[in-house]
Amino acid sequence: MATIVTRAGKGSPLTNNEVDTNFTNLNSDKVETSAISTFGGTLIDDADAAEARTTLGLGTAATTASTDYATAAQGSTADSALQPGEAVPQTSATGSAEIPAGTEAQRDGAPSAGYFRFNSDISKFEGYNGSAWGSVGGGATGGGSDEIFIENGQTVTQSYTIPATRNAMSTGPLSVDSGVTVTVSTGARWVVI
Repeated sequence: MATIVTRAGKGSPLTNNEVDTNFTNLNSDKVETSAISTFGGTLIDDADAAEARTTLGLGTAATTASTDYATAAQGSTADSALQPGEAVPQTSATGSAEIPAGTEAQRDGAPSAGYFRFNSDISKFEGYNGSAWGSVGGGATGGGSDEIFIENGQTVTQSYTIPATRNAMSTGPLSVDSGVTVTVSTGARWVVI
């Protein structure tokens, strides 16, 4: 940058030659407006940082608080990123899913339809259908590879309705706890052997 002689720096009024030299120096060090980009020229006129972001096409993303993001690697906002406990963990990419397991007393207090778990009291998988827990899969059991026996409990502990479009069978003797009812809908059948 060129040197400019000022009255305050000199301590006395400038001569005509000093004024002319100042103008020459300013003219040689100037930035031509044609050298300023379209955005740069506009940024000079922007009133504040928000207007400058708009000029540059950054919108409001530039002002999103860093706390709104899960991690830099995820690149998603925290409220839409997969959170811990929202995915079923796996032992490996091709291994097994780790399904929640526990006793009947450890079931969710207010389950929703579609819940799935392993019941360690009865050593079976179970699912919740929106109104009751029930066994999932399985079938006949037996010694070795035999699949001969279908087993059922001997005590009905929760009220149950057999829907009109279904039938049921049980092997007795059976008992039904006090205050518990088994309702067989019209068109359904319950056979106890």
